[in-house]
Amino acid sequence: MDAVSLDTIKRLAEPGPGLRVSIFLPTQRFGPGSQEADSTRLKNLTRRAQAELEAQGLKAADAERLLAPARALLDDRPLWLRSRDGLAVLLGDDTPHVFQLDVPVPEHVHVSRRFWVRPLLPLLGRDDVYWVLALSQKRVRLLKGDRSSLAEVPSEHIPESLSDALQWEDYEKSSLQFHTGTSGSGGRRPAVFHGTGETDSKDELVRFFREIDRGLHEHLGSDHAPLVLAGVDYLIPLYHEVSTCPSLLTEAVTGNPDALGDQALRDRSWAIAAEAFGRSGETTLETIAEAWASPQVTTGPQPIREAAAAGRIASLLISEAAGWWSDDETGSGIVQYDDYPDADEDLLQTAALDTLTNGGEVLFFGADRMPHEARTVALLRY
Repeated sequence: MDAVSLDTIKRLAEPGPGLRVSIFLPTQRFGPGSQEADSTRLKNLTRRAQAELEAQGLKAADAERLLAPARALLDDRPLWLRSRDGLAVLLGDDTPHVFQLDVPVPEHVHVSRRFWVRPLLPLLGRDDVYWVLALSQKRVRLLKGDRSSLAEVPSEHIPESLSDALQWEDYEKSSLQFHTGTSGSGGRRPAVFHGTGETDSKDELVRFFREIDRGLHEHLGSDHAPLVLAGVDYLIPLYHEVSTCPSLLTEAVTGNPDALGDQALRDRSWAIAAEAFGRSGETTLETIAEAWASPQVTTGPQPIREAAAAGRIASLLISEAAGWWSDDETGSGIVQYDDYPDADEDLLQTAALDTLTNGGEVLFFGADRMPHEARTVALLRY
């Protein structure tokens, strides 16, 4: 299974020596009847691709050979067990490319000298990587996630536990003495959260959290991806008091992270991170609204194409109804289509890839959220 990356998508978007087939279909997460329904849909799309290949002059036997990897997927049980929200199958003269996607895609077959990769671009328009700090006194974990996975990342800079942070040689013995020994200064015992079997004085927790915060800075460096905290209720506000991490989100996964299953931790942390990513898009919409009447904003296909190639686009907004951009055969500019014809190059796809290559962002919105009902909007750097 292929991984989606900008380098991969740019390479696939280049023209090839022969015909290439791009098949996209929405799929269901695995459940009763899902494999039968989705494999039937894929079978029908490969039949459509075969007809289009033959219509463009390819012999039937050669078309069948080109489509064989797609047909082999019909009975690929592990593929359908891992099914997500969309599937892309790209077939050319070289190795087939199969992408399982966490975003829905339109059902479409495209046959030309180039792969059509625009449905993959929403996965590249924003970096959806985030961090999770799973925090308890017995165990500290740093995890890295995205929209489909969450995995622990080793970090030598972050203490593994409260005892590690305080450098106690015999933590269990010290904990026992704390609970059964003499009272603290002034005849009062330090606060204890009973039932944990651990010392829990605020001073020690503050020292613990400062060590974690210091380690996080050393590990993350200039990485400002959102950081989601996971921990029991009484630890979260204290950690926020100590933390100096600018990317730490206010909302947290509450509860003992050691008791949460991997899937529950991923689902709950992703929901928090996804909301933060969504706020980034809202900020871009607000900026465009404020600059709408200025030269900083353009909606014209030709200016957008030129600005993207020159690296002048900071943000490119694309509507789900944007259609297809193609060169006018008369040389008078760009023709916009409402559908997706079998033209060779999708110039809007090219503009989006140029924007990403030059460090801009590409955001996809429903038609009802686009500024002034425009299908494509560019916010220019200059």
